[in-house]
Amino acid sequence: MGRIEEEIRGYALKRTGILAVGIASVEDINRYAPVGYRPDDQLPGARSVVVLGGMHPTKGCWKAHPKVMVEIGPTGDGPVRHAAGLSYFLEAKFGSESVPTIANTSLGGSLQGGTMPWQSIKLHAEMAGLGQRSMMGGVILNQTYGFLSLGSCITKLELEPDGPLNTTICPHSACIKLYKKTGQTFCMQACPLQCLSGEIENGRIKKMTYLRYKCASICQRDKDHGILIRRAIKMALKDKDFDMKQMLYGDEFANAQNRLAYGSMRYFANCWECIKACPVVKRGINGGKT
Repeated sequence: MGRIEEEIRGYALKRTGILAVGIASVEDINRYAPVGYRPDDQLPGARSVVVLGGMHPTKGCWKAHPKVMVEIGPTGDGPVRHAAGLSYFLEAKFGSESVPTIANTSLGGSLQGGTMPWQSIKLHAEMAGLGQRSMMGGVILNQTYGFLSLGSCITKLELEPDGPLNTTICPHSACIKLYKKTGQTFCMQACPLQCLSGEIENGRIKKMTYLRYKCASICQRDKDHGILIRRAIKMALKDKDFDMKQMLYGDEFANAQNRLAYGSMRYFANCWECIKACPVVKRGINGGKT
C-alpha cells in the first residue's frame, strides 16, 4: 500500500472516528453496476471510491424496543457526513476532484429516474473489502465488527484498491446447521413479515431474496409518517380528482415516500429484528466473542 493510501486511511480513522476504511476501484465496481448507477456517472472521470464503515449502535440500542431502535439505532448519517468531509480533504490535500456518494433517492429520482438509489454503497463496500452481502438483503457484514453503517467518497484520484474479501462471512456456521434442520437461517426466522428467503449450498449462499416492499411496511409500523401518508392519500382521493390521482401515483410522490422509508438518514426501512438475530452481528457487538 502506498503513502497516499496510508495518509487517507490515517485521516479517516483518526479524524472521523469511524471503524474501518476500504478502497475500491471504479473499474471493479463497474463490472457489476449498471450504466447510470456507476461512480463515474455521478463524477465523470472517477477512478476510485473510498468507503467508510462504522458507528454501529451501542449495546443498549440492540436491546431496545423496535420503535426506539428505528429512531436511534441507525447511524448511517455518521459515515455519510464524514464521507463529505473526506471529499474536501482529498481535494485540498491531493488536488483531486471528489464527491460524497449519493446513496438514496432524491425527490427528483436518480439520474435514470424512478426510485432506485443513485449508487449501491453495498457494492462499494464489497469491492473495497469492508464486508460481504448477507442473507439479510440490504445488510453488509464485516468480519470484525459485524454490522457497519456505510458511507463512501468518489474521487478522480487513482488509488490502489483493496479488492473483495476472499473469506466467507455469511452464512455463519450456526446458520448453516440451522438451515439444514429447518430450511431457514436465524435472520429468516426473526423476520416478522418473511421479507427474507434463500438457499444455502455447500456452506455458501446460493440464492437470496429480499422483499423490500414488505420491509418498508415495518418501517411504516414504527414511524408516525406512514400513518400521516395514508391519511393524506385517503383524503386526497375522496373527490376522485384525476389530476390528484396522477400526482399521487406518479414518480415524484413515490420518490418522496421512498425517501422517507428508505434513505433519509434515520428513516431506514427495517425493524432490525433480522440484524439483531444474526450470529455475526452478535459477535461484533460482543467485541469478537461468540
